[in-house]
Amino acid sequence: MHPIQSPDIFTRWRIAWSIPGFSTRLLVAVIVFIAILIAFPYFFSFIESRKGYRIPDPVLDAIPAMDFSPVTFAIIWLVSLWFMIRMIQQPSIAIIGIIAIDLIFLTRMVTILLFPLEPPPGLVELKDPISNYFYGEEHAFITRDLFFSGHTSTQIMIGLILPEKKEKWLAFAGATTVAVLVLVQHIHYTIDVLGALLFTWFLYLLSRMLVSGLSKPQNASPN
Repeated sequence: MHPIQSPDIFTRWRIAWSIPGFSTRLLVAVIVFIAILIAFPYFFSFIESRKGYRIPDPVLDAIPAMDFSPVTFAIIWLVSLWFMIRMIQQPSIAIIGIIAIDLIFLTRMVTILLFPLEPPPGLVELKDPISNYFYGEEHAFITRDLFFSGHTSTQIMIGLILPEKKEKWLAFAGATTVAVLVLVQHIHYTIDVLGALLFTWFLYLLSRMLVSGLSKPQNASPN
């Protein structure tokens, strides 16, 4: 989907809403997103109750576990806040963004179910009250949602979707920092972070495919 260039946000959304298929795909993506959030507490309750496998990780063995929660939290949510602002500003970012996040959530739920892992040794709790709110009161901090890293994947996806070069590189810098810090904090295995790189690129391409049929109406003025 091509970006709709207009100085007026309301005009951009009015034009986008008139594109055949835009409103349907956006509404479906939002409904799926809400359904996932509702399902999260039950899903996380299940994965926290089962046993998994602990895998060797020479990288984590070489890194003393330290708490960088404030830094990680700040990066994740500052980048996410900027992304939400850009989604409001530009419908083309909004629709691919919501679809991409849906795909990350759904894919992670599948991979977490297929690859049950025990928390890495020395794991230090990531204090993130915003994310933890959706886990449910019983499991405010989840330790077995490991493969692949959602923190890393989401930040990479934001960098891939943002259109401007400067904001892309700032997002990628944030994603790299988050990837390093979740390892330093022993929240994830190294394979979780590396897996995030692979899965995110594939899901980004899939997201683009799902919106590729959308184009600006021929009679719509871009200004």
